[in-house]
Amino acid sequence: MIKNIFKKTFFSLEKSSDSNDNSKGIINIIALLIEASSVDGVIDQNETEKILSLVSNYFDLDKQTINNYYELAINIQKDNTSFHNLTSKIQNNYSYEEKIDILEMLWEVVLADGIEHDYESNLMRRISGLFYIKDIDSGKIKKRVLEKFVNK
Repeated sequence: MIKNIFKKTFFSLEKSSDSNDNSKGIINIIALLIEASSVDGVIDQNETEKILSLVSNYFDLDKQTINNYYELAINIQKDNTSFHNLTSKIQNNYSYEEKIDILEMLWEVVLADGIEHDYESNLMRRISGLFYIKDIDSGKIKKRVLEKFVNK
């Protein structure tokens, strides 16, 4: 349901604003997902595939576009000294419901390798705070993602 709300908002914005702004937003989200996947010191192939799949499905992008965005996002993530730059852009440009969806994608990437490291948990708490996500909502998102992995 939330995903559908976001898609409606995203696509209505896409029609009314510069698509370059939308691509920058998607690239920032991918860079944050890459940051989440690398915080444990290793970017696992499962995590990379999960990022590509999540973003491709979520934004309804073709494989070539998502690969191009991913390459740009890697450079942004490498050049960033802090993920706060990415989170502030997302915080300022996305609704609460959209940030919930982004947080869910982040949890899916963090848990893609089957292990929740302390650094990852810490990062997720910090991002939730920077997105002003209520603790109860953050907990529900994590639980929902964990249930996806258990039911696989």
